[in-house]
Amino acid sequence: MNTNKAEAERLLEIGEELLQKRDLKGSRELAILVQETEPLLEGSDQILAIVDVLEAAEKPLNLNNHHLDWYAILQIDRNSRESHDPNLIRKQYRTLALLLHPDKNPFSFAELAFKLVSDAWAVLSDPAQKAQYDRGFEVEENGLVSFWTACPYCYCLYEYARVYEGCCLMCQNCDKSFSAVSIPTLPPLVPGEEAYYVSWGMFPMGFVFESLENGGGGGGDGSVDKRK
Repeated sequence: MNTNKAEAERLLEIGEELLQKRDLKGSRELAILVQETEPLLEGSDQILAIVDVLEAAEKPLNLNNHHLDWYAILQIDRNSRESHDPNLIRKQYRTLALLLHPDKNPFSFAELAFKLVSDAWAVLSDPAQKAQYDRGFEVEENGLVSFWTACPYCYCLYEYARVYEGCCLMCQNCDKSFSAVSIPTLPPLVPGEEAYYVSWGMFPMGFVFESLENGGGGGGDGSVDKRK
């Protein structure tokens, strides 16, 4: 009798019991022991694949409404050059999908892990969705969670999430549309008031001011309300 195989099968059963209880750390340790005891015994790689995916999914991002790290779920380092390689992303998806497919993986949570991998593939295989998802990481890492812009017609300042930079927005004050161009630095506050001093130089070149076209002088004391 192959004592190593018998021991490996016993460890595999314990690993499955721990997985059922969602003891991911314990299940991983048992699966690794199985591989060390009997490398050819099936099942340990399937358990490890489930554990890897579930552990990645337990680290929520809450990043621009994206709550999961799709790269981690596909076991890809998002900071590496390979994260931009569509062939590697496809390879990782296919490898995990084969290990996790419920028709072939009998262990607990295989179906959940398979769905997470499929969702990750849906985002990272689509160039538009991947680009939007990656921009969220750039915003988070640089601390640029928001930006300031100004309506070129009534001069009101607004703070928006960075994902709206460059978009066509409607001014909440004058109801006119304008391009949300980021203002590098805000003008100084008017002492004792919720308002800013504003000069013509703070506005990006290229705007057409309606007041000038109509012969208006822009009036006022040069301050503008601060709005969000």
